[in-house]
Amino acid sequence: MRRIKITKDLCDFVERFNDNLFTSTRTVGFGSPQDRLNKLLLKVKPRKHKEYRLYIQKILDEYDDILNADPIKMQGLIAEFDAIVHNSQLSRKITGKKFSFHENIVEAMRYEDLRDKEFPEYLLNSDLRTCVYCNAQLALVIEPVYYNKIKRKNRKKILAKLQLDHFYPKSKYPFLCTSFFNLYPTCANCNLAKGKDDAKFELYTTEDSLDPFIFWIDDESILDYWISLDLKSLKIYLDSIDGDIDLLHNHNELFQIQKIYDAQKDIGEELVWKFKANPSSYRHILEKTFQKIFPDPSVIDRMIIGNYSKPEETFKRPMAKYTQDIARQLKLIK
Repeated sequence: MRRIKITKDLCDFVERFNDNLFTSTRTVGFGSPQDRLNKLLLKVKPRKHKEYRLYIQKILDEYDDILNADPIKMQGLIAEFDAIVHNSQLSRKITGKKFSFHENIVEAMRYEDLRDKEFPEYLLNSDLRTCVYCNAQLALVIEPVYYNKIKRKNRKKILAKLQLDHFYPKSKYPFLCTSFFNLYPTCANCNLAKGKDDAKFELYTTEDSLDPFIFWIDDESILDYWISLDLKSLKIYLDSIDGDIDLLHNHNELFQIQKIYDAQKDIGEELVWKFKANPSSYRHILEKTFQKIFPDPSVIDRMIIGNYSKPEETFKRPMAKYTQDIARQLKLIK
C-alpha cells in the first residue's frame, strides 16, 4: 500500500543480489537457470517451433538484463518478447503433453527455488515483511511438502514459505518470473484474489510520492461513538491522496481493502481511546523514563500507538499503515 523508490543504492543491491543468485546458497551440482534453459532449448523442434526457440534464446542472451530490469525496462522487454511469441500462445504444450511452454520456462528459470530460499533470506534482512497490497497480513503462507510433488501424495512436512505475486503474471510473461522488480511479497489472500487480473498499484517507482493511499476517520463518527460506545459508529475509510479514483477503485475491487479493515476497526477504536486519554502527560513520562535507553523519539511513538510509526517502516508489521494514518490524524504522532 506504500511504494518503494528505486534509488541507485537499490539498483546496486539488486545487481549484487542477482550476481550471487543460486551461487552462495546451493551445493555443487545445482543446475543453473542458464543450463536448464539450454536443455529446454534442445527439446524444442527447430523447424516446427522456431519462434519458441527464439524466445528461449532471447532469455539466454539477455538473462542478466532481465533479472535486473526496472519497471520501464520490463515494459520494453514485454513488447520485444510478445513480438516473438505473443503471450496468448504460451500455454501451448511444445515439449510434451504435461506442461505448457510458460511452465517449462518458469521451471527452467528456477522460480520455486528462488521463492524457497533466496528471496526469503533477502526479506529477513529487509524491512519488507508484510503484504504490499493490503498491509494487513505477513507475506507468509503455510504449505505442505510432498514426497510425490506431481501427484501431491504422502505429505513429508509443512513449511512456512514466502508468498510472492508477479506484477506481470508468469503465465503471460514467464521470462520475468525471477526478475527482482516483478516480485511482490503478498499474503495468500491478496495473491489468490489478484490471480491473473491487472493491478494498477505498482510497488516500485522512480517518483518521490510514495503514498497513493490514506486511511482517515470521520470526525463526526468519533462524536457518535462517544455517545453510543458502539464500534459500528466509527467510520474509517481508505482514500486516494492524489485523487486517483481509478487506482483506488481497482485496489478495493481486487483486494477488498475496505472490507478487510472494517473487520479490524477495533484497532482504530483503541487509537480513539488513546486520543481521548490525552497522552501528552503519558508521553512526557515515557520520554523522561526511556530517553537515555531509546534516544530515537520514534520508539516513544511506537509505544503509544502500538505499531511502527515511521512511513518507511510500514512493511515491517501488519496494520502499520492504517495505524500510522489514523494516529497522525488524531495527532497522537507527528
